[in-house]
Amino acid sequence: MAGESISVIIPVLNEAPALPELIAEVERVLSELTPRYEILVVDDGSDDDTATVLQELAAQYPHLHVVRFRRNYGKAAALSEGFARASGDYLITMDGDLQDPADEIPRILEHLQRFDVVCGWKQHRQDSWGRVFSSRVFNFVTRLLTGLPLRDINCGLKGYRRVVVQELKLYGEMHRFIPVIARQRGFSIGEIPVRHRPRRYGRSRYGWTRPLSGLFDLITLLMLGRYTHKPLHFFGLLGLGCTGLGALIMLYLGLGWLQGEWIQNRPLFLIGILFFLSGLQFVFFGLLAELLIFVSGRREECGIREEIRGARGNGLAIEDGPTTGCTPVSASPPVEPDPDHA
Repeated sequence: MAGESISVIIPVLNEAPALPELIAEVERVLSELTPRYEILVVDDGSDDDTATVLQELAAQYPHLHVVRFRRNYGKAAALSEGFARASGDYLITMDGDLQDPADEIPRILEHLQRFDVVCGWKQHRQDSWGRVFSSRVFNFVTRLLTGLPLRDINCGLKGYRRVVVQELKLYGEMHRFIPVIARQRGFSIGEIPVRHRPRRYGRSRYGWTRPLSGLFDLITLLMLGRYTHKPLHFFGLLGLGCTGLGALIMLYLGLGWLQGEWIQNRPLFLIGILFFLSGLQFVFFGLLAELLIFVSGRREECGIREEIRGARGNGLAIEDGPTTGCTPVSASPPVEPDPDHA
């Protein structure tokens, strides 16, 4: 890693007691890897002594870069700001509560030679049973809906090649699903077990609403990732389902009417009409969305691995391509845990 530069991005919120030890630990690990590194801390609107502590640490560590938000915008905004300001060839993200050991950074960098994104897997998680249980349920649902076999998609300790973060568009709470977004863009994803330490300072901000909001974000992500440029496939499927169900109900009632059964005051008659008309409306919404995409002239932004051009007698020139336009992209390598990690 001597010739590569590394950026470590740490979003923090009210983590003042943990920061001196955290920065010293990250500084020690990075200084042993390469002389070209930076530690980028994004203060997401802390209201404790975080600002004072960071100012003192910045005077002590020349590789430390601090960005402070005026108010709390959320972890996705903090990571986006860190990605935009980072200059490293490889980017590492980690939480600021000292639960992610900085000693795992070299192993993540090692696996970044094979994968575009490397996710940590907190194999022996040091949290309350309630948080561990809800996390496992969330990870199971995410694996089921996305097909991405990660055991711990929400682990804060991750590594990225620079090209990956240049194509990320984060908002809301989408930072939880960065691996899913990256795979949708055609990048390869890997996972390795990492150590996890008990929380020593402050308190967790993990609330009971987090799994529910995460489910909503996942549905949004799947919608945007699969149907942004073909909305009729989504609305049309809903429309055909509702219309078909309504038609079956009306057919059933019609056969009963032919046998002398009166259907005017039956609630099922109104339900059948509701499903039939709702299905037609879904199809209409899908066609309207397709029309808007056509009129706007938008095309899908496809990830380019490389572009090859003839050099007029000088062989082939190979260069990195732009971020739009379509060329075939090779399949992503499978997710592989590290079998040698104890």
